Amino acid sequence: MTYEEFKKELYRNILRQEKSGGKEIRLLERGKVCMDTEALNIVKFINLSCRGSEDTVLHDDIICVTKGEGGLFSMLYWQIRPLYERFKSEGWQSVLPELVAKESNAFGTNAYGIDSSRLILRPVNYHRNMTESEDCIYWRFGDVALVLYTLVFESSEDLLTMKVGRSMTAGWEISDELILTNALLNTYAKMPPRLYHAPDVHYPHQSGEGVFMPGEEGTPIEIHITDEQEGLRGYRLTTTKGVNGAVAYFYPGVRERLAELLGGDYYVGFTSIHEAVIHPVQHKILGEMKAAIQHTNAVFGEREMLSNCVYRYMCSRKGLVEV
Repeated sequence: MTYEEFKKELYRNILRQEKSGGKEIRLLERGKVCMDTEALNIVKFINLSCRGSEDTVLHDDIICVTKGEGGLFSMLYWQIRPLYERFKSEGWQSVLPELVAKESNAFGTNAYGIDSSRLILRPVNYHRNMTESEDCIYWRFGDVALVLYTLVFESSEDLLTMKVGRSMTAGWEISDELILTNALLNTYAKMPPRLYHAPDVHYPHQSGEGVFMPGEEGTPIEIHITDEQEGLRGYRLTTTKGVNGAVAYFYPGVRERLAELLGGDYYVGFTSIHEAVIHPVQHKILGEMKAAIQHTNAVFGEREMLSNCVYRYMCSRKGLVEV
């Protein structure tokens, strides 16, 4: 993504987050002359705080959030170039949660009421958790639900979580969509995705192994898309921790990246809440894959079961369909 593309996408992301928050979002570009009085005053304030002079022309690209209420005026702004440099090395999962957290503190309220940086998503089987789901905040993909939790305890190998019910979010004044989006980005940042060859079952893996997303440092997995045997054996998708690793499939950009690496459509089967198996469609018999998933679920029981279904990622639709 180029800098100009990032700048516009950043503006759209913040605009979506703040569209119902009573705040005004401005993209102020370097060298542009502001015509309205309010924008001009903002530019003067930024230049005064950054450079010690009330210049009327900005020296950097700026994203600015302002809020006026009861005669009071509050403002928060970010220089875009440093955010872009961070995005190139760490992705959106590093940029967006920090913006949301700083915005909440800057305007004197914590919309979440708890530490929002500890919100994560966990994958559960939708149908088997239906009785519990009415009080949950979640996204649904077929029979997979990504449910909102908060981290209570975290170590290098394990984590303890608590489900966040609607009774806990009643006063947050923030949409479910934004809560879930931020929680997914938090999960990505804490537990990045990893892809391994299916026979490679040694554990634990080093966190730098199995890298496949752009911009990450480590040892990348080698994919040979013409190798039929490799395709038949498949690939295991999980996270650096491995715990609740099936969530990695729903991280932003992962589905598209897998299609790019595997040369087109592929099948997805969730062997447990901890991982997914991936096979290029040209190298796997669907009936065999379904039988293997159902056998695995029968052996390991309901506690770790995520889905009995097999899905196909279709490049033409840019989405999943059950097969």
